Amino acid sequence: MRIAIPKGRLQDKTLAMFAAAGYRVPATTELATRKLVFNSAGVEWIFVKDCDVPVYVEHGAADAGIAGLDQILEHEAGVYQPLELPYGRCRMMVIGAPGAPRLSRDRTAMIATKYPRVARQYLDAQQLRAEVVPLGGSVELAAVLSLTSHVIDLVETGETVRVHKLELQDFVAEITPRLIVARNSYRTNNKQLRELIARIEEAKNEFVESIVA
Repeated sequence: MRIAIPKGRLQDKTLAMFAAAGYRVPATTELATRKLVFNSAGVEWIFVKDCDVPVYVEHGAADAGIAGLDQILEHEAGVYQPLELPYGRCRMMVIGAPGAPRLSRDRTAMIATKYPRVARQYLDAQQLRAEVVPLGGSVELAAVLSLTSHVIDLVETGETVRVHKLELQDFVAEITPRLIVARNSYRTNNKQLRELIARIEEAKNEFVESIVA
């Protein structure tokens, strides 16, 4: 069984979740080698960018993985989402430059985002006028430097928004990590993946307690 782990903000808690479920995950010393593939007790762990996890799983290069709902929505990934996980919760928000008016139907704004598909769907649903500018990182900087009047991005603590005196304006979506499973893998490897889902579900309460402690 091959499992895709997102590098970045979700990596450590994701590995802790699998460890709590009884899986032998790569050790810190192994991860320090910068290897991207590890084999342990019948599981092949692959470490990929968070935005790539749904792609690997949807196309069957991984049987399962952990992906944020933001990435699942952006890729419109055709995967099973059996479990929502109890960490990494954040909000996708419309964020304005200081003094920027709210988005409206009457004027065309410019919005920078790493999620152009989600942004366009939100704007169309709300009947708001805006040009979407795709960026790969440091999205808030677009509003700070007046590249755009607004950005759509994830907000976890809100510290970046406060530091740069940006303004939270509108809610787009609640974002949580999900255990995702490839459809074909679930059909052909049902027993092993059912066990994976059951073990992760059972570990959720224990994992929440460990975070609180």
